Amino acid sequence: PGVRVYAQRVKQAIMAAHDSIIAARVKQTRDANKRRRPAPFVAGDLVYVSSKNIALPKGLARKLAPKFIGPYKIIR
Repeated sequence: PGVRVYAQRVKQAIMAAHDSIIAARVKQTRDANKRRRPAPFVAGDLVYVSSKNIALPKGLARKLAPKFIGPYKIIR
């Protein structure tokens, strides 16, 4: 009987922790969305794109590559 009670308590603790994590995620999402602004771009604008997460051609040092590439036209 003691093992069943312990297992039940552990299960309840895990469920409570899971519920708390879900509630925190919902609250953080709601708070983050309050501060968001709509994008200042519209279709047809010309923009520069950061080259930070773009694979560079072989032999081109990242240090010497431009930080932004473009301009590119926004399609949609």
